[in-house]
Amino acid sequence: MTMESTLGVGHAAKLLGVTVKTLQRWELEGRLIPVARIAIARRRYTESQQREALESKHAVGAPDQN
Repeated sequence: MTMESTLGVGHAAKLLGVTVKTLQRWELEGRLIPVARIAIARRRYTESQQREALESKHAVGAPDQN
């Protein structure tokens, strides 16, 4: 079984073109749940989660910067 690499919330937000606050809100809404939290409750997202979130963002058609 291969472990998928993860990204921190800042890097994930930058790649998705949204703010960190948006990723935090998506977590509260159940849209993008981090696979892990490391020291000091830092969120981690897998590459596949990034792809799914990006596809979902494009499907909606509107940027979400809140």
